[in-house]
Amino acid sequence: MIKGIDVSTWQGKIDWEKVKAAGVRFAIIRAGFGVNNVDNQFHRNMSECNQLGIPCGVYWFSYALNEAEAVREADFCLAAVKPYRVDYPIFYDFEYDSTRYAKSKGVEVTRDFVTRLARSFCNRVKSAGYIAGVYTNQDYSRHMIDLSRLKEFELWYAWYSDKINRDDAAIWQFSSQGRVDGIAGNVDLDYCFKTFPPVKEEPDPAAETGSKPETEPETGTNPVPDNTPDPYGRVAVEKAVGRGILRGNDAGDLMLHSPVSRQDLCVILDRLGLL
Repeated sequence: MIKGIDVSTWQGKIDWEKVKAAGVRFAIIRAGFGVNNVDNQFHRNMSECNQLGIPCGVYWFSYALNEAEAVREADFCLAAVKPYRVDYPIFYDFEYDSTRYAKSKGVEVTRDFVTRLARSFCNRVKSAGYIAGVYTNQDYSRHMIDLSRLKEFELWYAWYSDKINRDDAAIWQFSSQGRVDGIAGNVDLDYCFKTFPPVKEEPDPAAETGSKPETEPETGTNPVPDNTPDPYGRVAVEKAVGRGILRGNDAGDLMLHSPVSRQDLCVILDRLGLL
């Protein structure tokens, strides 16, 4: 069994040299979620892993409401990974919050529905030349997704125990409470049962980091409040919040990517003492 981890922005800034020295032999990295929301640490994590020779795959957390949206999520994921070497699969991740969001939009979430979304995403990934896979757990595999219809794709299976309870998983996520040197706090731990061949020998030097598909997302398609500043705006946002210029709404959403009205501009100028 090959020992690895899976990470996202929740692990913060990772010291990948220490992680590699600690014996981690692969990483599954969150590329993003929903409509064109790239994970805050994705580009750094992929770059570091590529430079250090740590084989990696990625996953995309889905908020798709239909098969067409699942394909669009796949396209955004493919655009994000284009500059990098990806050895392990690209996984489709539809979980409890995905179900909650779909139901809030009036969508009936059935086993057939989730399975069709997974097939749509994975087929698009496979058509682009990557290895496609599905992430799930025991509950969802029993009630919310039909793995018998997804056998041509790799399975990443979450089961927190000292022994896996199925024999068809390529990767087993066996703990969410792991501790690895180079990462502050807990991290998910995984074992891989097979060796994946590389998909791309070298990153595409002409690809632009963070490039997007030609079709831009429609306004208002982001399913969750996004308090994550773009990399170039991080310092400015932190200063604005610290000085009370940005305060957000009652729910704590800073609405960083919402349009600014004239009224908003007046409020900002007033808080700066310019009125």
